[in-house]
Amino acid sequence: MAQVSAKKITLYYFPTSYSSQKVLLALYEKEVPFKPKLVSLFTGQHNEPWYVKLNPEGIHVPVIQDGDVIVNSPESIIEYIDQAADTGMKLLPDESSELGMKVKQFRKRLDNIEMDIITYGIIYHPHLSESGCRIPGVVQRSMRENFANRLSYLTELAAKHPALRDGYLAKSQTAAQKFDVITDAVQVQYHLESLKKVISDVEQQLTDIKEVSKDIADELWLFGPMFTAADISLTVLLSRLSLLGLDSYYFPKDSCPQVHNYYTQVQKRPAYQHLQTEIANIRLSLLWENVKTASPYVAGLAGIGMVAAGAFWFYNKSR
Repeated sequence: MAQVSAKKITLYYFPTSYSSQKVLLALYEKEVPFKPKLVSLFTGQHNEPWYVKLNPEGIHVPVIQDGDVIVNSPESIIEYIDQAADTGMKLLPDESSELGMKVKQFRKRLDNIEMDIITYGIIYHPHLSESGCRIPGVVQRSMRENFANRLSYLTELAAKHPALRDGYLAKSQTAAQKFDVITDAVQVQYHLESLKKVISDVEQQLTDIKEVSKDIADELWLFGPMFTAADISLTVLLSRLSLLGLDSYYFPKDSCPQVHNYYTQVQKRPAYQHLQTEIANIRLSLLWENVKTASPYVAGLAGIGMVAAGAFWFYNKSR
């Protein structure tokens, strides 16, 4: 039994969180069991004192706790899981090898993408999405409201919890800086354009690996038949871009065939399907909560019909 499995790690996460999705994919690929603890981004649980104590930096959800060990960045969590668990495939080749160095460099580049700016940028400026954001409107509205209110809420928490004041003020400063960028369509467009170079390089990498692996019958990923942590980063990126309605902009089949085929292929992996099922379930719950908030009379047939339509949409999206 894997060392990490024997201790039954606790994962504090939220399925729609971009960083959480990376860690969930790693856990599913490694077949590591864990005790799930949801930390809702929509009700602000990630800003509550008990969570801030676990994650003083407060930059990311998730956090894992393995006995006395607490790891609170997605990249470090994946590294910890890969080293501690002897189940599943190796996600991080030895960095002393050429392959290990290539995986590390490519992964770092993918992980440095400021996806929060791109995500909220599309929600604040929907005209920037070529085919339209696929997040339901009521959820988008909640995300906009939560982000707009974040600064004042964090300032209130800093005053209410003096022992955590520095952490809350640091988070509020980051929130203010992000808000300035996200609400500026020109700056969001800059981030969207910068991402095109990354996707172009991914297309070239996939083309090159296909060329040198002609005799390999197995499915090919970024660095051949081995599915690595870099592939996890790429998978979550492509999934998010698709959700934002940017797939036809970044990786259409005619001009970006390798990335397009990669995304089609990765959606067949059991770990990916497991992740999408969990995301769909939590989004359906969010849809119901947001519809109830929008109308006190939601229990009527109209409300039930909206949730039923949402359920149908999510079911088809998770297939």
